[in-house]
Amino acid sequence: MTAEKQPAAQWRSTVPLYIHLGFILDALDDGRSQVRLVFRPHLGNSRGEVHGGTVAAIIDAAMSQAVRSLVDREMGVATMTMNLNYLAPAKGEIVCRGTVVKRGRSIMFTEAEVVGEDGNTACRASASYRVLPKTVYDRKP
Repeated sequence: MTAEKQPAAQWRSTVPLYIHLGFILDALDDGRSQVRLVFRPHLGNSRGEVHGGTVAAIIDAAMSQAVRSLVDREMGVATMTMNLNYLAPAKGEIVCRGTVVKRGRSIMFTEAEVVGEDGNTACRASASYRVLPKTVYDRKP
């Protein structure tokens, strides 16, 4: 008997940067997400580790997707604050898990952790996100 293949997680927003950087959404449900990145040299720093800006981008992606998993697809999400604590070099393939820790009607608070291929926690983060009504996107400039 073969195991049934689980359907792939679906991004809750279309962000060109995620495609450009090569983010892979492994899981998304009920205020939690997991985003993975296979390391490529152009995403690195001068020491060959994952660049801190790349780490920050995957953290923002994971936390914002966790928020989006709790709101209607028509709603927007905007990063209000983000605090990062770099703990160790991020090496090789990295995985980021984002979690909503406090859900409000218009603001949600999140946390995330990035783990490198070596198993070390490279970064921990927290952020707040504003949930925007669909009407924000309907306005013409």
